[in-house]
Amino acid sequence: MSFCPSHACLHIPGQQIILPLEKALAALLACARPTEQTLRLPLLEADGRVCAADIFASLSQPPFDRAQVDGYALHSADIAQARPDCPVTLPVSQYLYAGGGPGAPLPPGQAARITTGAMMPPGADCVMWQEETTADENRVTVRHSLTPGRNCRPCGYDVAVGQPLARRGDVLHSGTLGLLAGQGHIHAHVFDKPTASMLASGDELCPPGRPLSEGGIYNISGTLLGIRLQNLGARVLRMETCADSYDRLRQHVEGMLGQSRLIITTGGVSFGPRDLISRLAEDLATRHGGRLLFRGLHMKPGAMTLGAVIGDSVLLGLSGNPVAAAAAFGLLAGPLIRKMSGRAHYGLKRLRGVMRNDFGSCRKDARRLMMARIEGFEVFMRPENGGIGQPALRDDYNCFVDIPAGCPPLRRGMEVDVILA
Repeated sequence: MSFCPSHACLHIPGQQIILPLEKALAALLACARPTEQTLRLPLLEADGRVCAADIFASLSQPPFDRAQVDGYALHSADIAQARPDCPVTLPVSQYLYAGGGPGAPLPPGQAARITTGAMMPPGADCVMWQEETTADENRVTVRHSLTPGRNCRPCGYDVAVGQPLARRGDVLHSGTLGLLAGQGHIHAHVFDKPTASMLASGDELCPPGRPLSEGGIYNISGTLLGIRLQNLGARVLRMETCADSYDRLRQHVEGMLGQSRLIITTGGVSFGPRDLISRLAEDLATRHGGRLLFRGLHMKPGAMTLGAVIGDSVLLGLSGNPVAAAAAFGLLAGPLIRKMSGRAHYGLKRLRGVMRNDFGSCRKDARRLMMARIEGFEVFMRPENGGIGQPALRDDYNCFVDIPAGCPPLRRGMEVDVILA
């Protein structure tokens, strides 16, 4: 059974714990354990997965001195004086093709016809492009010089034996998987996906596909955040909707404990008579081991957010408002899933950006973290060509603009602090 480290926030039942984003995230990450399960996947299935062990090259790349162009392998010293008005003509003594052997050593004063990817003959130190020559079957005429090493790649130039190809915690992609294929690998050793479950609470909520009752609304957050969980690399085990009943909520969450490393709830985290998640988190932490970490964030949107550790699971309680839920999810769930996935780097990434449109609604009483889109260093706070949905609900919005309390309205051209989503 897992418990938060001693430096995590202590809690007195009934006390309201409101933390800045950074402290809340640190408390959650201190309780999140990386997955220990690993598996071997075919390379084509390992794209985007997290490497579970350091991998080192056992084969040089290229594995031999290789021609980079079609042309003629030469000794650069033989053509050092070549120029258009004083060409050099050399006999062609051999023909070399990709997939063949290296041929015989090339004596000074001779050339070898060679194709791209073929083994360089011993002694040759450059390759002249065929289009830069005049040739017949037995001779080649060259009209300019080349430096040693031009148009050929020595053995081990790209990858040397013993060089690391991928490190434990790296996210594998086409480049690294291509390198593994170049070493003869057909599988990659990766971490299994962390498990997650979601529970939407509220008497008014109706799962999509069922008739909508009077006064009811369909559950948006389940689909929205469930897809984003999958995109982050989680395996979503359960997605459920529950009315505001303490006993039923407890049954749902207890059914997720032990199965899911991360449990996300939406709704029920405010202070009304039917906001039951805070009480539920405290009761379950007492029953299964753990503690409530925080019950609010010093930011908007997403102020009504709860964090707890219960047994081996982290519980993240989000607002029932889809926009506020999406904002807190992007800032907290992303790093959590990255750490649980075994990634070496999982924290929030910050940079500076330049506003490309105005944003005049800055609150004076709270820090705001507003979804936006960043392209290079250009930050767009609203769609340029319209579009449906608020920024927090759009997948093309990929960052948060960090706006301090009391900040004046943002104007085009201003520099701003940005947190990547």
